[in-house]
Amino acid sequence: MSDGSDVTRRAFVAGSTMLGGGMLMAQTGGPAAAQTNAPARAAGHWPEGVRLPITISMMWEAGAEPMPMIQQRFVPPEAGGKSYPDLATYTEAQYGWREGIPRLLDMFDRRKIKVSAFLAAKGLTMRPELAKEIAQRGHECAAHGITHTPEFHLSREDETKFIMDGVALVEQLTGQHPVGYNTEGVWRSANTISILQEQGFLYHIDDFSRDEPFVATVNGKPFVIMPYTRHLNDLQHYYLAPGDVVGYERTLHEEFAALYAEAESKRRMMVISFHDKLARPARVRIVETFIEQAQKQKGVWFARKDELAKFVLESPSSIHEPEAT
Repeated sequence: MSDGSDVTRRAFVAGSTMLGGGMLMAQTGGPAAAQTNAPARAAGHWPEGVRLPITISMMWEAGAEPMPMIQQRFVPPEAGGKSYPDLATYTEAQYGWREGIPRLLDMFDRRKIKVSAFLAAKGLTMRPELAKEIAQRGHECAAHGITHTPEFHLSREDETKFIMDGVALVEQLTGQHPVGYNTEGVWRSANTISILQEQGFLYHIDDFSRDEPFVATVNGKPFVIMPYTRHLNDLQHYYLAPGDVVGYERTLHEEFAALYAEAESKRRMMVISFHDKLARPARVRIVETFIEQAQKQKGVWFARKDELAKFVLESPSSIHEPEAT
């Protein structure tokens, strides 16, 4: 069994660089594939043969956000200044469902992997046939509110309606009933997790506290926490360094190398997030290159979050917290 030294940072990054523009199209991403190329590991970490799962969040938020506005220059609102629709900026949202989501779905098909799509439900009405396609291609359809707007300030009753109205629309347009949830901006209220558990959700992702999923007691019952990341979130990286794809690519490779080494002795999980309007050709290309490299390592499984959450809930070796934060 490898001690992780065969996947050093230097070797992994070097291998990625050598690939250049070539894309091999033959890897698979499920646990059955992982069992064929990885030795059995310590019982209970992940399904037999899986060393490190990588789970991708695909965010569809475009079309569910308020119209961006332009404030009249030099005239503040208190002095009668007016606001006008920012139609040019709105076309960035349109890019999400016209180009971004289709590009991502095609890339996931090429790499033969499945992901978890977090769907701000109102946005799906812009391209309902595309929403259906996400489910038809085998991806998880998770919930992201009825609109991509804050919910932390809502009353418990209003927040429940906000969440479940989104669930109903996602189910109507995709045919899937969501079991996972993500709030806008990962800004949940003190009631959010309790509401989710009451409404039959399996997990949520608005947490940064671990590098592995764990179970917390919510309303006296087990509920799965699937931690999120900011540094592997394309949106966060874009606003820190617009146009920098090299930095994002390096971060992906470095994080993988570290987690893969740690996964020799403990349960680890890698989380990547992709947003509709940022799925530009160069950014999708560098992520596909990363995926191709990762698929060559033993025991890597590109998994949907609902698959991982179900395993964690049933696994006796999962971490259990007496309550959720």
